[in-house]
Amino acid sequence: MAEFFLGITLPADFEEEVEDFRRRFAAPKTAPHITLIPPFNWPGTDLELEQIISASIQGTSPFVVKARGIGRFGRRVIYINVEPSEELLSLYEKLESGLENQDIAATDQDRSYHPHITLATRLSPGEFNLYMEELKDYNPSREFLCQQVALFKMEVRDRRRRWLIFKQVPLK
Repeated sequence: MAEFFLGITLPADFEEEVEDFRRRFAAPKTAPHITLIPPFNWPGTDLELEQIISASIQGTSPFVVKARGIGRFGRRVIYINVEPSEELLSLYEKLESGLENQDIAATDQDRSYHPHITLATRLSPGEFNLYMEELKDYNPSREFLCQQVALFKMEVRDRRRRWLIFKQVPLK
């Protein structure tokens, strides 16, 4: 059984900008992204999962994603806000429904979907204050075209675990 999650990757120039902060803040080494469906275990084949994702998003056209400003979850996570547009929420709902039809519980039912791009996570109070000070003059405002859904797969080698982009499933 493999572990996956679904997300939207960023254009190269925006990814580089975000990654610069993430490295300074010792964020996880996963490629910068917007999570659509958090990690889940998949008992079938990789190809079966890819086909379910493709079927779930069938008829979804590429759409503009808007990222603006800095936000936070308490004092433990700092992120770039992502506008929860109608198109983004529809994509999320289609994927969630497609996985639920396969008896995969994709989300924590107690949390509503809040799209964002993580800059720093698992912060101590001191780190939070320091990083917020470093970000005081950073006011991101970016728009880009979402043309695909990234399928991330957990790679395990010895004791090392890391998320890698396994496949990009295009929107049509």
